[in-house]
Amino acid sequence: MFEKKEYPILEFDPCRKSYIEPKEHIEPIDIPESCVITFFRDVIEYKNKQGELKEIASFRSETVDTPVYETIYDGKRVALTLGVVGGAGSAGILEQLIALGCKKFIVCGGAGVLQKDIAVGNLIIPTSAVRDEGVSYHYVEPSREVEANDRLIKILENELEEKGIKYLKAKTWTTDAFFRETKEKVKLRVSEGCLTVEMEAASLFAVAKFREVELAQILYGGDDLSGENWDNRSWNSRKDIRRNLVDLSMEICTKI
Repeated sequence: MFEKKEYPILEFDPCRKSYIEPKEHIEPIDIPESCVITFFRDVIEYKNKQGELKEIASFRSETVDTPVYETIYDGKRVALTLGVVGGAGSAGILEQLIALGCKKFIVCGGAGVLQKDIAVGNLIIPTSAVRDEGVSYHYVEPSREVEANDRLIKILENELEEKGIKYLKAKTWTTDAFFRETKEKVKLRVSEGCLTVEMEAASLFAVAKFREVELAQILYGGDDLSGENWDNRSWNSRKDIRRNLVDLSMEICTKI
């Protein structure tokens, strides 16, 4: 029986049937099973201008339309779309992509780093995420962390090692409120083993578990929260790093 808890966030309902089920409202289309979700709008805009993308769907909302594209990488079809900053929006995009027919996902984006020696552009594979957000609590039972997909982590590691690309593998901190990343919270997350902070991983991992699809994430080191003051490090202007990471994600996604 569903019971009231002390805090609403803990009121997990294991029932798999919701009032709004994506697959009851979204017709599947001829879409690649492999899909890359990126947070690099500039990369998608660049690829679109280069004629590399074909729009195959669009998710409409009250505030923004999100196109879904198809492209060809090494002779294989890949879906490519833009994530929404924050767990709730990205979870909604993922739900709709699954309803369209995508089953295998690589997510790539930037993250704040919690250790100064992680340079801008260093790659990090999240193995789990501290659930300091809200979405994941509606998809899996309350816990401190949600694990990433172990099989895909191994695939990512193998691919990066074969290419001689250095990377770190660690826990990430997913938060809903980047304006409330305080020094004491950072200290606590570092003590838990977190190397990065971002806003989507825990939500995406939880949705993927609930919907029984495969999803992994690659982050690249962005702004620095390890010191006394925030350091932007011009992380969002590294165009080559961002383009290369999207291409790498597409390549790996076709091999899942």
